[in-house]
Amino acid sequence: MGNALLSGYKRLSVLFFGWVYDRNRKTFEPLADHIRNANMEILVKAWISMSSMTAFIVFIATLAAVWAFGMMVSIEPLYFVVLIISMSVLTTSATLLLFYIYPIQKEDSRRKSIDNNLPFATIHMAAVASAGIPIDFMFALISNFKEYGEISTDAKLIMRNIKTFGMNYIDAIKDVEEKTPSSDFKSLLGGIVSTVQSGGDLVTYLNSMAEKALFDYKIKREKFVKTLSTYADIYTVLLVAAPLMMISLLATMSIIGGEIMGLGISELMSLITWVVLPILNTVFILFIHITYPNV
Repeated sequence: MGNALLSGYKRLSVLFFGWVYDRNRKTFEPLADHIRNANMEILVKAWISMSSMTAFIVFIATLAAVWAFGMMVSIEPLYFVVLIISMSVLTTSATLLLFYIYPIQKEDSRRKSIDNNLPFATIHMAAVASAGIPIDFMFALISNFKEYGEISTDAKLIMRNIKTFGMNYIDAIKDVEEKTPSSDFKSLLGGIVSTVQSGGDLVTYLNSMAEKALFDYKIKREKFVKTLSTYADIYTVLLVAAPLMMISLLATMSIIGGEIMGLGISELMSLITWVVLPILNTVFILFIHITYPNV
C-alpha cells in the first residue's frame, strides 16, 4: 500500500513538476551523484519533481494555516501580509532544503558505515577467499552479515547484479564500485577486479588490504581518543568550572541586589541555568557528533 502511494505520488510529481528538472539539468547534476551514491533507487528527475510538488503543497498549506490564524487573531493588515509571505517562503525554502540535503546526508551515512566496518569485512573476505570459495559466493556470505552495515547492502547489490541482471561477477563488482560513496571500499573492489583479471593471488591481496584497513582503523581510534581528551578539558573549563564560578559570583551579587542588562540577579541565574547551559551542552554534543571520525 505504501509503495503504491509513493509510486503514484512520484508519477504525479513528474507529471506536474518534471519541467523544473528539465529546465535546470546542469544545476541538479551534482545532486544526481549524491542520489546514486546514497543508493536511493530513484531518478534525480523524480526526486526533484517530488521536492517541488511537496514544497508547493507546503506553500499552500502554510498560506491556509496563516490565513486561518489571522482570522482568529486581530492583526494589522500590513503585519498580516508580511506574516503570510514570510512564513510561506520560510516553510517552502525549508522543505526544498531538506529534500536537497537528504541525499547528501544519506550518502555520508553510508560512507561512514562502510568505512567503520571495512576492516572487519575485509578480514572476513580474506578468510573466505583462503578457503577457496569463489568470489560470487564470498560476496553472498558477506551480504548475510547485517553487522557489516552498508557493506552487506553493497554485497547484496553485487549478488543482485549477478542473479537478477545476469552480469558476470567482474561487471557486477565494477557496477557497485562506481556507486559506493567510500573511497576505501571503492579501492578494495577495484583491487579485487584487477587482481582477478591479472591472475594475481586474491588471498594475498585481501590479507594485505585487511592489515592496512585494521592499522588505519587503530590509528584513527588513537587520534580520536587524544582529541576527545582535549575536548574533555575544554568542556570542563567552559561548561563546568566557568558556570559554577559565574553562579557563585551572581549568588554573591544577589545579596547586594541590582540588575544586569535589565535582568534581576535571580532571573539571570535562572536564564543561565535553564537556557544558556542546556543550549551550550547541546551545541557541544552536536560538535562531537559532527567531528566524530569513521572509527
